[in-house]
Amino acid sequence: MEQTIPRSEFPRPDFVRSQWEPLNGTWEFSFEEPVFDREILVPFCYQSEKSGIGEMEDHKTVWYRRKVALEKEKLKGKHLLLKFGAVDSEARVWINGQYAGEHRGGYSSFEMDITSFVKAGENVICVQATDDTNADKPRGKQSWTGEKFGCWYTPCTGIWQSVWLEYVGRVHLERVKFTPDLSELNALCEVFLSETEDTLVEVTATAQEGNIYLGSQRLLCRHGYGKTTLTFPDYDIRRDDLLWTPDNPNLIDVRIRVFSGGSLCGENSREDKSETADEVAAYFGMRSIAYSNGRISLNGNVFYQRLILDQGYWPDSILTPPSDEAIRKDILMTKEMGFNGARKHQKIEDPRYYYWADKLGLLVWGELPSAYEFNDRAVEASARELTRFVERDYNHPCIVTWVPVNESWGVRQILENTQQQDYCRMLTYLLRALDPVRLISSNDGWEQVNETDICAVHDYALFPSTVGKYDDMEALCDGYAESRYLFAAGNEYQGQPVILTEYGGIAFEKEEKGWGYYGKVKNEEEFLERLQPITEFLIRSGKFSGFCYTQLTDVMQEVNGLLCEDRTPKVPAEKLKEIFGAPVFA
Repeated sequence: MEQTIPRSEFPRPDFVRSQWEPLNGTWEFSFEEPVFDREILVPFCYQSEKSGIGEMEDHKTVWYRRKVALEKEKLKGKHLLLKFGAVDSEARVWINGQYAGEHRGGYSSFEMDITSFVKAGENVICVQATDDTNADKPRGKQSWTGEKFGCWYTPCTGIWQSVWLEYVGRVHLERVKFTPDLSELNALCEVFLSETEDTLVEVTATAQEGNIYLGSQRLLCRHGYGKTTLTFPDYDIRRDDLLWTPDNPNLIDVRIRVFSGGSLCGENSREDKSETADEVAAYFGMRSIAYSNGRISLNGNVFYQRLILDQGYWPDSILTPPSDEAIRKDILMTKEMGFNGARKHQKIEDPRYYYWADKLGLLVWGELPSAYEFNDRAVEASARELTRFVERDYNHPCIVTWVPVNESWGVRQILENTQQQDYCRMLTYLLRALDPVRLISSNDGWEQVNETDICAVHDYALFPSTVGKYDDMEALCDGYAESRYLFAAGNEYQGQPVILTEYGGIAFEKEEKGWGYYGKVKNEEEFLERLQPITEFLIRSGKFSGFCYTQLTDVMQEVNGLLCEDRTPKVPAEKLKEIFGAPVFA
């Protein structure tokens, strides 16, 4: 019987090529030395049950090997890209015994042009993944102590996202970047190519699954880069309901064609004899996010964010979503419980999560996984991963906020230490240089710097009896909500929107093993009695621009989710929607 390929859907639905081959499935595998004495199911890490191995012991080095048959006709006149969604945390690749390249960074995607290493017929791909327990690199929620503790969980070593091949022309598209401008009803389109020679590119935009033609333009790219403005002079996007919102997640589809040969002097002519060297289907959304006068606006309208903290873990596959449908169901359940967004906590997510959030209408906060020791290596690695995160996922309209640092993790002296404050500022300004159209929560939770766009507050000690602490918001923002000062020394609150970005975390007594915040409740009634008054206060007091409840699911020893690890609801969704989805004004 032919084996079903796990995660066989196209891995990057925001950057699609028609000529591709999945490499997920059974690979040869071994620990420490390339003896290949067992098998593993890619893209699942060896610690997970889905991988077929399920061993918890830490191994610094793991090896993968797979034979791939390539057809002569497909290779003819083409370059071949080998793509990895993510390999934790360093990867080295050999093709037919020849070293092809390497990558550092456990959460970022990468690719290699392996054309010169392959041949028609059988080829062998070999991957070495190295994942030590150093704390001076972005780890996120992966424990570095050898065991689970607190809110840190089982590590994820090696390949943990999809692997695939794409066939492209010698000159091909590396990246396309769309920056919408609602005030002008247009979008800046930037094109990045693999070669620096003059190249003609055509960009065609449509909407509502091709039913509305928005225009086509050609541009001449020099030195591997070109840009144009997609304008919609005959189509009022606002009037015709093409803006992206959670309620109406309208997307603009774009086809990008890269030409080779033909005349370059007449780039606006359709009569030259250029041939298509590469073609990619992409998309973006016409959406703005901003703040003024202490309030956040979406597309120019005041918008209250109702977020859920979502760590993206599954019991049998750890950080890797077990299926595309599992991703989709998580988002649908999030919306069914009354939330309009998710803070993806300490994880650069599978691209298909952002795709489904785009399609189904869910706001997302993109958060850089934390390092836990501050030194030069942590600074360099964090800046590198953050840059790759933004570059890959910039076009997703669902992403509205970046979080470079969480709760001073990795910068424990930031309250008084100006070097660590400058690290936080550096990441904030790096984000602004790469992305001028999203908000930034610089150090989410406390000890923030002036440059933050959001005053993010974490307060698990919020009970119906303690909401009075927020009577004087100005004094609170200059002090603390739970136990840590909201702003670092030398910094102060400057009127940013206030969002309670972590609260709740309520666990049930029936979950004997594991923990929640500030004790457990006995039953559903007690849970709702604790949750409803504080959430109503957050929504209707007029003091906040949103909230983020901890958390969507239980994760290993942390049993404070609204859902169990297997996604079984602890409380009916309709009861939660009445609370989390309550109107801002009664």
